[in-house]
Amino acid sequence: MKGQKLSMRSIRKILEYRLGKGISADQTSLALKISKGSVINLLKRFKDSSLSWPLSDDISDTALNELLYPKPAPRKISSEDLPNIEHMSKELSRPHMTLQRLWEEYHKDHPQGLKRSAFYRFYTKHKEPEVTMKMHHKGGDKLFVDYSGDGLEYVEKESGEVISVELFVCCWGASSYCYAEATRSQSQEDFAASHKRAFQYFDRVPFAIVPDNLKSAIVRADRFNPLVNRVFSYLCDHYGTVTLPARVRKPRDKATVESNILHIQRFILARLRNSQFFSLAEINTAIHEELELFNRSPMKDHGNQTRKQRFESLDKPYAKPLPETSFKIVSVKDNVKVARDYHISYKKHFYSVPWKYVGKRVEIRQSDHLIEIYYDHTFICRHQFSFRKYGYTTRTEHMPQRHQYVKGWSPGYFLDQAKKIGPRTTAVIEVTFNRTSHVEQGYKAAMGILKLAKQFTAQRLEKACERALFFKNVRCNAIKNILTKQLDKLPPVIENKSTPIIEHENIRGSINYQ
Repeated sequence: MKGQKLSMRSIRKILEYRLGKGISADQTSLALKISKGSVINLLKRFKDSSLSWPLSDDISDTALNELLYPKPAPRKISSEDLPNIEHMSKELSRPHMTLQRLWEEYHKDHPQGLKRSAFYRFYTKHKEPEVTMKMHHKGGDKLFVDYSGDGLEYVEKESGEVISVELFVCCWGASSYCYAEATRSQSQEDFAASHKRAFQYFDRVPFAIVPDNLKSAIVRADRFNPLVNRVFSYLCDHYGTVTLPARVRKPRDKATVESNILHIQRFILARLRNSQFFSLAEINTAIHEELELFNRSPMKDHGNQTRKQRFESLDKPYAKPLPETSFKIVSVKDNVKVARDYHISYKKHFYSVPWKYVGKRVEIRQSDHLIEIYYDHTFICRHQFSFRKYGYTTRTEHMPQRHQYVKGWSPGYFLDQAKKIGPRTTAVIEVTFNRTSHVEQGYKAAMGILKLAKQFTAQRLEKACERALFFKNVRCNAIKNILTKQLDKLPPVIENKSTPIIEHENIRGSINYQ
């Protein structure tokens, strides 16, 4: 056939038909179902060779092939024109460098050298072979963790907004037993919560966790001393495991999870690709149903054993049991300075600490709806988490005996400063202190109001306070808005206590309703 090399059997038949039996080229072509051109071309090669008919009985197919189809003599190239393999390997390790670009530079300097195909073959033949090592994981030793690049999405019923979610995947090194779930983000809180649910699913804890160098786990990547974020660090401490981050840009360090992510994408995501979801919970319900099928599917490379079966025999007997209590920390905020009013700010709310820690740096740990505060790794106090923005949660025992922990500060001090501006400003400061449960809480608000006199003048502040008192909104932001929008320059608001009676022939009086 055209484009295909003749087999040795066909070659011997053609020579026998044409030279031994004298059959014409047309008849030989029809008999052997070979094109006439191939028959003629073979006879020409036979005449050009050193062979004679009949062929010797001891000539092998290999020898006959070499005589009929001799290889062209290689083009002689001087050693100076051959590429430098060390230079090529070094250049290819640099960013954005390709073998095509190297050949272009080589051909420009050595026009009589290797052609492009030969240049590529030369590099392939002489480059240092890339060697990989087969990793053998101990049972129960490591859990590999990563996020899938592809995920799912759901439609928010109220707004109709399409919300994409992340796909968290982890698997055991020895058995490849997997856990997967969808999360709203790759935040530290979601990352830690996914591990907590994964441990509950496995009912076991590994001796080590191997994550990628994502910010959800690693604050600063370092080959020898990586910095693990606080939430994930506390999770590992609670479950008695350690973190062994993969090397940067070394996906083979976690090849097990990389492979399983691909399998999960093809097994789970492909099955759910046409499904429509309306909540994160719906997505996870569907994922967990498919995950059970995935873990119970036979693996051909392991004697048709399932991941579930391999986990029960390889990983589960040697992994750590779950602790009696589950991990509860959902957020950690470190290096928080205690303000002079002995409160710390956390998620737009203020919580008190014992006043002796003023100026110190503390750590805040949120466990569900509980806030715990630590100084120098020592527990100080705890509060119920509050959703009230810019509010205060203060405990009486945290206050000093006197409300004058800073010399010269007291409610009287701020009232004296307000009297210098005017009676309306004084009234606003009095209301500010009266509405706080503890006097120190009014210090910041009072200072903020009095500083407006320097920004907008004392006369304007007095008028703004008058307007704020009338509308019963004496907060600092409200007074500042009055000054910014120049509402204090409007005519004073006069409360009209009596409403005039409108008389009209179409309006009936009260007598008509008796």
